[in-house]
Order: sequence, then structure tokens, then C-alpha cells
Amino acid sequence: MARKRRRSVGRKRQHDALATLHERLVEAYGTPRPRRQLDPIDELVLTILSQNTSDTNRDRAWERLKSRFPDWADVEAAAIADVEEALRPGGLHRVKAKRIRETLARVREQHGGYDLGHLAEMDVEAARLELSAIKGIGAKSANCILLFSFGRAAFPVDTHVYRVLHRIGVHKTKDMAAANVELRDAVPEGSHFVLHMNVIRHGREVCHARKPHCQGCAVNDLCGYRDKT
Repeated sequence: MARKRRRSVGRKRQHDALATLHERLVEAYGTPRPRRQLDPIDELVLTILSQNTSDTNRDRAWERLKSRFPDWADVEAAAIADVEEALRPGGLHRVKAKRIRETLARVREQHGGYDLGHLAEMDVEAARLELSAIKGIGAKSANCILLFSFGRAAFPVDTHVYRVLHRIGVHKTKDMAAANVELRDAVPEGSHFVLHMNVIRHGREVCHARKPHCQGCAVNDLCGYRDKT
């Protein structure tokens, strides 16, 4: 009982800290406009392409893939070497080509086509578990698909989000996968997309991994980072 009570108190502290962060970053950056929702399969493939590469290289690989293969059936039916070549600019092209084709085959076999629309009607946790069961789709990737394709209450923790939230003491986990799980219920209702996008912007523009711009930071007073500049 005591452990459950401590966990509840910890979750409330996380919730309150994220609520404060949300308010500060909206004041600093405004409310980002919702991005165009991609089809869930598109978002899933894009998420695989995003792994261990830059946004620029991911987008190059995505554009080449979509230009060479009109639909997902073509990707699955193509020679693996052709898919690998299309993905070459994104890095790890052989691994990602294999993973994408395996993922497409799994979805087609389970659902009779390249469609994950049924996730919109599922409980968020059940949908997250189904996505996480796909090889190569971890907690962060599942959260990305749920948030960006379905507008569900999911909060992806990427490198920037992990760094910012760790520095202001919202979490103490040692890796992003754990943070994606730990914070899933701590985000204030209705703030998931805006908070995610604003924290990423803050991480890119201010709270750098090295030599962060601490002067003028909107949340400097909340931050316990020991190597402040």
C-alpha cells in the first residue's frame, strides 16, 4: 500500500511539473499547429525510417521509397535489393528494408490489407501493446503512431524530450524506452501534441546536449542541470 501511495505521489509531481512546463513553453513558443495526419501505415514506415538517423536523411529515404513504389504492395513484392537502394540515403538501409517488408507482411496477414484503422477504436493501452508487438516498433514508435496518426493521448519521448525532461527532474529513468513508459499517464489531458512539439523545439533551439543556452531559457528556474552555461 505504501509503495502504491508513493507511486501515486510521484505521478502527481510529474503531472504538475509537466503542466507547468506546458504553460511556460506555450508562452515562449505559442501553440504549434497540428501537422497533417498520415495514414497509420505511412506513419509506421516513417517511424522505422526515423530510427538512428536525422530528419533530413529520413525524409530523403521516404521520398525515394514513395516515388519508386506507388503502394505498399509494391514494396512487399519488390526485390529486396531495390527497396534497400531506395532507402540508402536514410542509413541502415538493409536493416530497415527488411524490417519494413516484414512489418507490411505482418499487417497484411493479420488484417487482410495494409490498414491499421482499427486502432482508432481501441483502448489506448491495448493499441500501444498491439503496435509494440511488431518487431522494430518500441514504446516511442508506438506513441508516435498513436499521437500523429490518430490524435490519441500518447506522448513520444525522443532524444530532445528525454534530455529536457531529465534536466528539469520530471523523470530519472536511464533510457528513452523507460521514459516512454513512465510518462504515459503523467501528461496533462489535452496537452500531448502541443507539449511534445514544444519540448522538441526547446531541445533543438535552447536545451542542447552540449552548451545549452541557459540564459533566457523559459524554464531555467525549474532546471537542475549541473553544467548550466
